[in-house]
Amino acid sequence: MSEKKLSINYRQILNPEIRKIDVEGRTVEFVASDSSIDFYGTVLPADKWNLKRYEKNGVVGYMHDVYGDSWVKAADPDDVIGYAKAWVEDDKLVAAITFEPAELNKKADKIFRKIQFGSLNAVSVGFAPTAAGHWGSENDEEDPDVYYYNGQELLEISVVNIPANANAVRRSIDAELEQHPKPSTREMRKDEAPDVEALKKKELTVASARLCLVQNKH
Repeated sequence: MSEKKLSINYRQILNPEIRKIDVEGRTVEFVASDSSIDFYGTVLPADKWNLKRYEKNGVVGYMHDVYGDSWVKAADPDDVIGYAKAWVEDDKLVAAITFEPAELNKKADKIFRKIQFGSLNAVSVGFAPTAAGHWGSENDEEDPDVYYYNGQELLEISVVNIPANANAVRRSIDAELEQHPKPSTREMRKDEAPDVEALKKKELTVASARLCLVQNKH
């Protein structure tokens, strides 16, 4: 029996935030994700992050090049540039990233120095959905054009130049939404579905009224 392939998604929040930099400890604290609508029209609820696997192996990479499955180049251990501790705080996923020292990883050191300089200031999360999401419901004060994830597992965090490739992210979203297509405007959502029993009672009431009219005429 073949093992189901892990669905990996990438997201970066619209407003990247560095909370603090500890130069001596080579640690930078980022806001990695929050519950706002992201650049791709999806929401990752901060209270539904599964961090158990990440707590055991807090991988930090550069531009998500940490999975070792690239056809372009061979896997390189220096693509892992550090480790992080992640936690949820004030409806945000926060990550304290510690970068490897220069003598161990020149790439990690360069990225750390670029963050200090200010030319790099954003991170992106790599995650796997853990539950079926849903399109927003106006009854729940959600945007019907936004897809809301209902649980996600953090796999890695990457320092990035710009948000993940739009086409790659679009493919990951499409793969997710194939299983949960957006209702068309002609389709009724569950919360808009008619009450069948109520309709039956209404039909019976109308039928009874018509019968009374016929009997009264005679």
